[in-house]
Parts: sequence; structure tokens; C-alpha cells
Amino acid sequence: MVNDKKTSYNSKELLELNLEFSHDEIIQNLNNSCCDDFVKIFSIVNLDKLYSLDETVSLFNNLTNHPTPVREAVAFKLEEVYDDKFFNSEIKEQFLRSIIDINPNVCRAICNLISKSEFLQNELSDEIIKRINELLSEIKQNDKELGGFFDDALKIRKNHAKNKKLFSLYWYLEALSICIGRKTNSLVLEIVKQTIKFNDYTIREKSAKILAKLDNPPIELLNFAKFDQNFYVKNQVYDKISMK
Repeated sequence: MVNDKKTSYNSKELLELNLEFSHDEIIQNLNNSCCDDFVKIFSIVNLDKLYSLDETVSLFNNLTNHPTPVREAVAFKLEEVYDDKFFNSEIKEQFLRSIIDINPNVCRAICNLISKSEFLQNELSDEIIKRINELLSEIKQNDKELGGFFDDALKIRKNHAKNKKLFSLYWYLEALSICIGRKTNSLVLEIVKQTIKFNDYTIREKSAKILAKLDNPPIELLNFAKFDQNFYVKNQVYDKISMK
């Protein structure tokens, strides 16, 4: 335990003094915009519980608009300490943004957390569907101008804007596959009808994963996935339809 009143340390001091932060000091470090990144990570790793909504917000505020190591540390820590009872619209937005973080480790950790909470699945599903539909509208417009989403026109060309949209769509589809519920079955089906035809096989794979989880999915879409040229797409529906 540190007895002095200093609440901000640089990484060198932390290593040399072998400091230990109290719970209150950890929260102070999370709220301190000038806090050294190493110190923030050290604080996050040593956080053992969240006791209030304010503390939860403090942790979530480091999940976005911070360097990658900090965001990743928060995402992994949330798998350990997140509590559904500390939730508001601000936290909801942070969840939705972090699902498509540029770092796949963050995306994966957040999706893992969502998969463990029926509360989060219910809270996030409608907005995930909305954001997927917005992405699809943007993608359709871009496809008219450049191609590449539904054909091979851009296959040999690097296109950052295209790849960014595909990345976001991939992770929102992964989150959607976790959040599928009967109330959204028809809305999800309309999404899959579009995404199962994408040129990028990873989008088709996530689409087939969703399709296999739907109640009474259309046989024509199951067949479409079954006869996909990519093994990973086929594998998602192999036990959902006769392979004759």
C-alpha cells in the first residue's frame, strides 16, 4: 500500500518502487487523462471488482480513444469484472464501438463477454441490427461506384475504405450471431440474404453461422451455403441440411 498522496506515477517509478495501488487509486488512475499508459495498464490488471456505475463508466472510458495496449487490457479485464447491474446508455455505446475496434483481440474479448450475458444480448441486438443495415447501405453505394463487395473487381487492389467496412461488418455479424433471438429472426434473415452473397468468404462464413442459428431458415439459403466454394462456409451448415 502506498501511504503518500501521490496518485500519478510514470512507468520507471512504478517498476523501481514496486508500487501497489489501492482500489481508489486505481479508479483515480483510470480517470486521469494524463496518467502514464503503463500505469493505466498496471492499474487495470490489478482491478479486482467494480463497485458502482461510476467506476464501471471509468473503466469503459478507457475502452475507446486510447492506445491499443490500454484498450486491450480493458477488454480482457471486463470479461472478469463486468456486472450487468452497472449499465447505462454511455456504456451501451462503448460496447457497440468496441465490437468493431481496430484490434481483433478487443473485438473478440467483447464478443466473448456478450456471449456470457443474456442481458447484454437483449440490450445490444436491436442496435447491432441497425448498424449492420447502415453498413450494408454504405457498402451497396460503394459497390455501385467501385465494385469489389459482390464480385472480384477490387480483389487485386488494396482499398482501405473497403477493408474497413468489411472488418466492421465481420465483427457486427459475429456479435449478431451471439444475440440472435426470436424477436429479431425476420430482421436477421433479411441481413443474411444480402451478406451470404458477399465476395469475401469471411462475411459468407459469418452469414452461414447466423443462418444455422435461425429458426426454420429457408432451404434455398441453406443450399446456397452448402454449395459454397469455401469449406469454412459449408462447415457452418453441414448438419442443418441433407448433403445429397
